[in-house]
Amino acid sequence: MRRGAHALLVVALLCTSCLDSCSKDPSLDPLPEDETRPYDSGPPAMSPGTLRALGPHIWDASLDIRGDKAGLWPSREVVSKLVWADIDRSLFEEISGGRLQREIRVGEDAYRAGAHDMLYRKNREPGGNTIIQLRTLSLWDQALGGFARQLGWRRIGADTVDGRPVTVWKIELAPPPALDTATPLSPDVAAKRLGLATKPIRLAGTVYVDDATGNRLLAELEGRFVAREVVGGRDPTDEVMVTYRERRSLSAVPPTVEAPPPEQIFVRRTRLPTGGR
Repeated sequence: MRRGAHALLVVALLCTSCLDSCSKDPSLDPLPEDETRPYDSGPPAMSPGTLRALGPHIWDASLDIRGDKAGLWPSREVVSKLVWADIDRSLFEEISGGRLQREIRVGEDAYRAGAHDMLYRKNREPGGNTIIQLRTLSLWDQALGGFARQLGWRRIGADTVDGRPVTVWKIELAPPPALDTATPLSPDVAAKRLGLATKPIRLAGTVYVDDATGNRLLAELEGRFVAREVVGGRDPTDEVMVTYRERRSLSAVPPTVEAPPPEQIFVRRTRLPTGGR
């Protein structure tokens, strides 16, 4: 593995220890546990706009999906990092399928490097591009994709992360949605009519949401489900395993993000005419 990819993996592993230490913080102000009370609506949705409101920060995340043997739900292992200095200055790295990709934004210049040669291709693009920010949000959506219709949120208390007040949420499986019919149906038929692509087995996680901006500053979850096509097939125990972790570290001093040196930028060479007409 290349030196940059190894460093990125180390940072992602540190994310796990940060989550463990924060979840044991004695300053947590718990709410009374009541499993019978209705689920909350959950934290507000994040967006590129809410991410910008955080100011300079560093985001690390890892997603591990172990797909089913039938291949209905493909496996995926991703480690990502974003160094966000300001709206026009950022560094994004991602390792997916063992391949490292890197993108640097400095003003209207976008430098992208792939694992095949790690040379940067330079492009001119409008400033304030939100593509990078959207990519940091997509991993969370992928992690929850198999549980989306049965997500249950409970607000369990308040805490602080990097000195910022946060609300602590517990995420778990809620009962499947009810089908509005008086006719008795089998679980598989009801699930098909409801458009449920999976049968969730277990989901547990903790999410720390910034009170000022509504962004996740810490999150971890683990779950498993069975693809619905497998439920009615030969092997109902063919489960998909999902593990997700992320952390946003805020900084009062913007991180340093600079354009790559000239020797690392790909230059397209044109062939000169050799003579003749």
